[in-house]
Amino acid sequence: MIWAERSLRRRLLAWAIVPGILLSAAILYEAYISARETADSLHDRFIVGLALGISEQVVATGGDLVPESTFELMTAGTEDEIFYRVSGPASAFLTGYQDLPEIPADQPLEGGVPLFYNATYRGEPVRVVAMSFLVAERDINGWVTVQVTQTRHGRQQVITESVVRAGIRLVLLICVALVFAWIGITQGLAPLKRLQQAIRRRSYEDLRPITHPMPQEIRDVVAAINQLLARLKVSIASQELFIANASHQLRTPLAALQAQSELALREADSAEAKESLGKILKATQHSSRLANQLLNLARAQHDRNGPEHEERIDVAQLAAELTGDWVQEALAKRFDLGFEGPTRGLWVEGSPTLVREMLTNLIDNALRYCPEGSAITVRTVAAGKPGQVVLEVEDDGPGIPQDKRSAVFDRFVRLSDQVEGGCGLGLAIVEEIAERHGGQVALHTAPSGGLLVRILLPEAPADPAMARATS
Repeated sequence: MIWAERSLRRRLLAWAIVPGILLSAAILYEAYISARETADSLHDRFIVGLALGISEQVVATGGDLVPESTFELMTAGTEDEIFYRVSGPASAFLTGYQDLPEIPADQPLEGGVPLFYNATYRGEPVRVVAMSFLVAERDINGWVTVQVTQTRHGRQQVITESVVRAGIRLVLLICVALVFAWIGITQGLAPLKRLQQAIRRRSYEDLRPITHPMPQEIRDVVAAINQLLARLKVSIASQELFIANASHQLRTPLAALQAQSELALREADSAEAKESLGKILKATQHSSRLANQLLNLARAQHDRNGPEHEERIDVAQLAAELTGDWVQEALAKRFDLGFEGPTRGLWVEGSPTLVREMLTNLIDNALRYCPEGSAITVRTVAAGKPGQVVLEVEDDGPGIPQDKRSAVFDRFVRLSDQVEGGCGLGLAIVEEIAERHGGQVALHTAPSGGLLVRILLPEAPADPAMARATS
């Protein structure tokens, strides 16, 4: 994955953890060096003291072996094995262990100055100190060299314990730092989370500027988003205004053209003229309907962010009256149009004009796409989910296949080109108006096999004035 695409939280944690780990490794290495130097210094002092004590014992006894009790007393407090050798003048062996490692030839031995070197003795690494003393006694007269060899177990144990303690402290420190880094990064990213939630809560139509208080580092991002929203709002408003103006300007000449076509069709004599004028009339009617639908769609989109005149609507009464208005046209086309459900008392808030247009489109679609003799039912349901009002338009026509139901809400989508007068905007307008009122539209298969369009709208709160009147 590209680094720029990684999670911001992970990137911040990486910048906090990786330098911390590298710094901890450096600190741990420094602790190892310091522990090694300290252990070497302490143990080197110890074996120097042993060398001095052994030299005094040997000189005092004239070259005899150091007594076992004295040697144990001298080496008390160490778990390492101690070996020594004392050489007299001309490197003559006096006492101790004769096979101790020799003094390196490239390291000269000065009188009274300790010489330290590392070697291997009996298969183990050892630390050796060599010191020379000038002795003028009856039994010994000349330079005496004392070598003391100590195994490195104690040194290594001190180093290991020191490094382990330092490592434990560093691990605890890193863990605590990680906890605080996680909390700090989470708190630092909280404004971005709030910004994300604020944007997610909005519908795609809400282009108001974001006004949430944000830290200085995010204000430029919010300002850029607000500028983009403002440009989108202007662009969409210009597009909707153009569609509304174009549709409005087309309605008058199209209505005049339709009237002239109908008049000419009635006065035409020849069959060819009637056929041509009939085609012109159908095209004019289709164009007029398209202009009206575009105007309705533009109006629904324009009012999406809040109607200018929102009021309480009794959708049950509106649906019953509208169904009655369509009965004559349905009978003329040999359709059985009916109404079911309560005719009063289902209240929503919104635009009566738009709600009426929504139901008009559903009834008109049913009359256009169902064969003659079909039954169409407009229904209001008093008990949907709590706080909802349900409107339904059901027919026993051909219905809509399941795999095409999501596509019919797109603009200018028509499932059949054989139906005259359709322009593919009816269900798009229905969805726009339903969403503008906080509702939703769903398509189902009717019990008869036809189409059932169900609209769920939020129920309006009780009217205080009406509640007082009935109490």
